[in-house]
Formats: sequence, C-alpha cells, structure tokens
Amino acid sequence: MPKQFTRTYRLWHWLLALSVLGLLATVLLRKTFLSWRSNAEIIQAQLAQLGTGITAENAAIVAKAIRAPMWEWHYTFAVILGLAIALRIYMIATKQAQLPIIVFMKASGSEKLKTGTYMLLCFTIAIMAISGTLLYFHEFLGISKEGAAGIKEFHEWMMQPLILFVLMHLAGVLRHELTTKEGIVSKMIHGGS
Repeated sequence: MPKQFTRTYRLWHWLLALSVLGLLATVLLRKTFLSWRSNAEIIQAQLAQLGTGITAENAAIVAKAIRAPMWEWHYTFAVILGLAIALRIYMIATKQAQLPIIVFMKASGSEKLKTGTYMLLCFTIAIMAISGTLLYFHEFLGISKEGAAGIKEFHEWMMQPLILFVLMHLAGVLRHELTTKEGIVSKMIHGGS
C-alpha cells in the first residue's frame, strides 16, 4: 500500500504548521506580555519607585525596544509561511496536490464541510500572507500611512478566523485520532503505509 502522505506533503504541512503557530504566538506575546503600553507603564512605575523619573514617551521607547526582537521572529515565521506557500504552489503545479476549491467541488456530501473548512483556512492564510506582505513593504510599494493603517487593521482582524480554523483543525485531528484510530498524527509524521 503506498504512503498516504508523501514527504513533500508532510514537509509542506509542518512548515505551514510551524509558521502559523509561530506567527500566532508572536501576536499573542504582542497583545499580552510584550504589550508596549502595559510595559511602558510598568517601566515608568518601577523607575518612579526607585526614585528615577522617566517620561511616558521614553518609557514607550524602552518598551518598544524590548519587544523589537519578537517582531524579528514574526518576520522569520512569515518567511517560513512564504516557503510553505511556494511549496504548495509547486505541488499544485506538479500535480502533487489540487487547488482547495477543486478538492471542495469534488467532495461528496459528507466531506463538503471538512473540505469547505479546509478551503476557508487556505483562503484565510493566503489573505493574511498578502496583507502581511503589503504591510512589510508598504513604503517600498508607495502605500500611504493611512492605507497601511487600514491594511494593518484588516490583517489583525483576519487573525480571528485564522485562530478559529486552527482550533477547528486541531479539534478535528483529535476527534479523528480518538474515533477512527487510524493514526493520522503518526501518518503525518512518518507518512503512513
């Protein structure tokens, strides 16, 4: 029996998983532990307790400097996502995979929900990648500050359905693993046989 998941497919899957989870983790850090607003307040309060003053503006500069390396990780995970997308395009071009819309259209009635969700996940990731790229290169592309702000707002909003789809994917894998006992996780690691 041939392997269910080829090496190329598994490489694509794990590159995609690493990049999406890494990107979400950096955003989670940005919104929680590395929030420059919260950390600026902490810096200002702690320095005041030590008898040293700092302006709110300078505290914000320090807080933003603390979280700057996290953004480098965000960009690194974005490059990994770009590699995963390029690999998927290669797989489609070489007939190792199909476009998600084709998979959805060919699916039977019972598979429509699963393939439709997968198609929406792919669409969401593509939109996130495009909007993130536009944000990163907005100056080079001549996008105004206002335009970049709108793209940023949209990019951040799109994170919500992405989180939903990732949770649905993980729940589906867990359900499949516990109910069908096919060893889907093992096959995604080792290829299956």
